[in-house]
Amino acid sequence: MTQTRSALMLMTVGIALSACAPELTASAPGGRTQISGVVCPPAGTVAVRDDGSRLRYAGADPSDPAVCLVRTGMTTTRMLGGLMATQPVNDADRRAGLASLYPLAIGRTATVRYRLVNPRVIGQTFPFEETFRVTGEASVTLEDGATRQAWVVQGRNRNLNDGQGVFDTTYQIDKETGVILNQVTTSMTGAPASGVPVRVTSLSMANR
Repeated sequence: MTQTRSALMLMTVGIALSACAPELTASAPGGRTQISGVVCPPAGTVAVRDDGSRLRYAGADPSDPAVCLVRTGMTTTRMLGGLMATQPVNDADRRAGLASLYPLAIGRTATVRYRLVNPRVIGQTFPFEETFRVTGEASVTLEDGATRQAWVVQGRNRNLNDGQGVFDTTYQIDKETGVILNQVTTSMTGAPASGVPVRVTSLSMANR
C-alpha cells in the first residue's frame, strides 16, 4: 500500500490542479497521438478554492494545445487534457489512452495504462491503469452565487500490482472553461485516499 499511496500522491497533485476556451486540435510533438477537443481554461482565468488557494491559468501550450498550463505561486504545471500532469517517461502512453475522452460528451470513455517510477528504488516501476467516463451533466452553484454548467466524469485509478490500490474520483468540469469545479476521491477498498476534496468557490475570467 505504501507504493500505491506514494505514486497516487504524485498523480493527485497534478490532477487536483485543473481540468483542461476555444476547442483545439493538438498537433502532438514528435508524431505522438493527437488529442482533439481539449478545452483549456483561457489565459487569465482564476479559480479560488475553499481552502483559500488560487489557481491561475495560462491557457494551452502554444506548441502542444492538448496541454493546459496551470500556475500556483511560481510553479507552472503542465496538465495533459487538463486531467493528468505530464510525465516524460510515459507521456506517449498517456496521450494514446486519453485521446478517446475528448471532446467531452456523455458516454465518452478512456483507458490509460502506464508505469510510474518508484522514488524509493532506482529502476523499479509500477503499472497503473486509469479509466475515465463522462457520465452526465450538472448545474453547479458556487459560493459567490454564480451557476456553472459542468460535465460529470467518473475516474478510477488502479495499481495493477496492488489489489488494495483502487481509488474512484468524481470530477465536475466546467463546460465553458475546462476548470475542475469539484473533485472527490474515495477508496474502493478502505485504503486512505490521497489528497483532499477540491471545491472551487469562485471563478473569474479575464476581460469579464
